[in-house]
Amino acid sequence: MSEKPDLLILDSTVSSIDTVRRAALADKFNMLYYDCSTTDEFKERMKPGGPYAKIVAIMRNGWHKAGPLANQRPFAKDVVPFFPASLKLIACSGHGFDAADVPGLTARGIWYCNTPDACTEAVACARYDWAKSRELGDRAVDPTNKSLGIVGLGNIGLSVAQKCEVAFGMRIHYQGPRPKPAAEKMLKHGAVYHSTVEDMIPEIDCIVLAAPYTKETHHLLSRIQFSLAKKEGLRVVNIARGAMVDEDALIEALGSGRVVGAGLDVHANEPRVNPELKDNWKVTLLPHIEVCSQTSWKDFERINLDNVEAYFSTGKPITPINKIS
Repeated sequence: MSEKPDLLILDSTVSSIDTVRRAALADKFNMLYYDCSTTDEFKERMKPGGPYAKIVAIMRNGWHKAGPLANQRPFAKDVVPFFPASLKLIACSGHGFDAADVPGLTARGIWYCNTPDACTEAVACARYDWAKSRELGDRAVDPTNKSLGIVGLGNIGLSVAQKCEVAFGMRIHYQGPRPKPAAEKMLKHGAVYHSTVEDMIPEIDCIVLAAPYTKETHHLLSRIQFSLAKKEGLRVVNIARGAMVDEDALIEALGSGRVVGAGLDVHANEPRVNPELKDNWKVTLLPHIEVCSQTSWKDFERINLDNVEAYFSTGKPITPINKIS
């Protein structure tokens, strides 16, 4: 009997485990469970003769912000060179992929898959009532018939747009690399496309960031963009990545009135939170938890397993970020 290939699993302490499907997977793979205290230890284990020297796939499951692995970046640029030649697939829970060196993985011939749409509803529907919300009373504005601008009309952005259109009658604008006519058709009254954020901001009352973080979206909102807001001011919601907003510029805009409110689930220097934002009554902060729901955890596991099974049966995963020739 031939030796089963090694599959390395990184489980968060906050996750959902499909025991039935994993048992079936164990019939085909030698299941290894990651317990490295640092990525340096991980690198050592992948060296020839090490316990991870022959892994063919890695599956990272659950919420990355919880448990002993919360501060580890196992797919970062400094780790990728240590991956063994046998490694062909990484299936990682979550929507964003900025913590992985995708170009480096592609150069090594390694597929990288995320779990798109697994946490769409959890992020799109997140709402938290804080005691300080009463302080907004004299500044609060009814969102009905206002204009909402969304950066990134993907699964999450579209879900936000649909809810705001139906519930509040908001007019939808969006910005991205290209128009999305199929997404526009999923909105009752369609949406207005803008090729740049600068073109969109003068037309909207609230902006939601729901796009991937790339070098092009770094500080997508900064002084120039805030200066284009309506005289009534702009509301900013960031559910994407913290570095997409220039926090110093945001603080200035909050002070000048160009921005009249902000809701931030992500921060530029996580886990650190800018104290000037934390102490500003116009700002609602969350510790990157909008993904949290039992449905998200189950879908993370399901899509990861789907990718592993698909790759080893067909040669191609289902939700790859990159392309391997």
